[in-house]
Amino acid sequence: MNEKQLIKWLGMICILAGIARMGMTPTSIIWGTDSPQELTFGFIACVLMAVGTIVTYMVQSRETGVAGFITTLLIIVANIITGAMVWSLFAAGPGAPMPEGPLVNISRLIMMAGLMGGSLVFAILTFRAKVFPRWVPALLILMLVNIFLPVADNKFFAAFWGLAYVGMGYCVWAGKLNAGAAARKDGTLSA
Repeated sequence: MNEKQLIKWLGMICILAGIARMGMTPTSIIWGTDSPQELTFGFIACVLMAVGTIVTYMVQSRETGVAGFITTLLIIVANIITGAMVWSLFAAGPGAPMPEGPLVNISRLIMMAGLMGGSLVFAILTFRAKVFPRWVPALLILMLVNIFLPVADNKFFAAFWGLAYVGMGYCVWAGKLNAGAAARKDGTLSA
């Protein structure tokens, strides 16, 4: 498998991750927050996002540089920690109290900083890089703004988060990147 094929398949993983993340919203509305159905979608999304997010850096690495790499790593680590926290809810069983303690608090802090801060900086870098269409960083900002909607348990946050990943993955999979910005010095396209 060459680099172009790898990038394309990682784009498909982003699409699947986004669909899984969006699945959290209806399951949360129907069966409730932290229901087994919602947590299943969430855990699958975390695993796929932890793997697929790297492609969002790969296609614009020249334009985003070290800052893009660091924010991508922050987002990946945040997804890994989120996946671990979701798994701990599965392990505890239904109706169990939420885990507490210093390690949980530190994990939540890293997760929130990585997800929120990393996504905000990544959206700005992506906008400036001009590799993805402008609506992709707009979806990332919309995801972050959604946190402040007065909706119980931020039930719609996952839908917007997933939509952003579906958008990024689609652009990579379908080759809808701005060719001029994504062209490598050797003349081959990143996607």
